[in-house]
Amino acid sequence: MKIQLFEEIASGAPFVAPILVARLVKMQHDPDGAHALSSLGVTVNIQIAVGATIGNPPDGAELTMQAQSGTAAFFPVFAGTLRVVPIDALSSRLVLAGTYRVPLGVLGEVADRTLLAGTAKRSLQTFLGEARDEIAAAVLHEVMGH
Repeated sequence: MKIQLFEEIASGAPFVAPILVARLVKMQHDPDGAHALSSLGVTVNIQIAVGATIGNPPDGAELTMQAQSGTAAFFPVFAGTLRVVPIDALSSRLVLAGTYRVPLGVLGEVADRTLLAGTAKRSLQTFLGEARDEIAAAVLHEVMGH
């Protein structure tokens, strides 16, 4: 399923992009399962594989997210990008875009369209909101002079 999610930040893209890229590069060295997503009252550790940076100058990177637990086979795998898009001089938008693949073939697709509709999207929106909050705090920290 294709997905595109947004979170606005009250800072211009030139301030946000370097912080986002630095955080994504740092994630490459995080241990597997160092992050968590919650959905339907279940929290699962996930691995976030960060690929190549994108944009010139860099404004994001490629990502793959997948669960890391005994029940990982029941969770979708997301592959796409996380990047900053300018809105105007004082604001920008984080954009998480890509696809998620549900497990269990046709049965998983039916469950995703019925029982689990929106679960993966809500989990990814939560991840994106947390990223926005961390980046906004880091931008404020930079502007205030550490």
